[in-house]
Amino acid sequence: MPGLLWDLHQFESAGNDDEGEGVEHKAFGQVVTALRKEQIDFASGHSWSQHRLADETGLTVRIVGKIERGEQARLDRQILEGLAQAFQLTSFERREFFAMASEVTDASLVRAALGSEEVFTQVWALLDTLCAPAFLMDPFADVIGVNRALLAFHDLNLAQLKAARETAAGANNIAFLLAPDGRLRQMLGRGWRPIALANVQQWRAMTLRYRHTERFRQLFSALSAYPDFYGLWADSHEDGYDDYSRLRSYSYLHGAHGPVAYTVFTNTSISGYGELYLSTFVPQDRVTTALFQELAGKGGQALSLAPWPNPSLG
Repeated sequence: MPGLLWDLHQFESAGNDDEGEGVEHKAFGQVVTALRKEQIDFASGHSWSQHRLADETGLTVRIVGKIERGEQARLDRQILEGLAQAFQLTSFERREFFAMASEVTDASLVRAALGSEEVFTQVWALLDTLCAPAFLMDPFADVIGVNRALLAFHDLNLAQLKAARETAAGANNIAFLLAPDGRLRQMLGRGWRPIALANVQQWRAMTLRYRHTERFRQLFSALSAYPDFYGLWADSHEDGYDDYSRLRSYSYLHGAHGPVAYTVFTNTSISGYGELYLSTFVPQDRVTTALFQELAGKGGQALSLAPWPNPSLG
């Protein structure tokens, strides 16, 4: 993609004006560095250099370096939009990226009077009582809990879930989907790839503001061990794709229940330890409606998996 033809002197001037302001954007700079390294120069096979990012954005190498070091105090609209365009961020990713430029922490996003434990308790109570398959995730897609209807739907048992917690990725939604011999993959059948791809696309946006964290690096490394991960990661950001909604609709032949059709609605709750994502399966035809009603009868308390708050966010 050609670099944007901006007035470079404007950015040099902005940089000089910022020298004494003392405003830092360290976390944002680390995310920019992480996003730059995700871009591959196919001619060389290497990640983009700062020079390449400068070419793609129309910024100078000096300004790119200052941004990555967290020393560029003034992050104006042109700079941010240029970076977002160079990284080909989707709509959801752009929202996370622009918000992160403000350097507002998860704890600062919520009012002081709002207790994170109270938020979690309310969301968990919903997970406990929903009459449809549902699960709860944190920003890394670590699965905090699942209800009994979801276990019954995918023919999963407690032993399988506990075993997942001991893997390098832990009880992570993407890892559950990628496990080659996993029960979930078997149940999804031919529906596996579109479901896995949609989840990776959502995961890219969910984790954008945490790309610089140790948990993301550890998780990315663990997921990279699965044969299908890199293909899904690349396809999740193909040219022209835009992620603008958390609604996901699927219709496929389920390994245990036959034809099913449902939409996954994901509700987002804000807490001081990152967002909580409650995903609920809503039936789209009478057959699936009857199935979910039957599964709802196999009630019981939701099962806890990954710890909350995530140690990386606490």
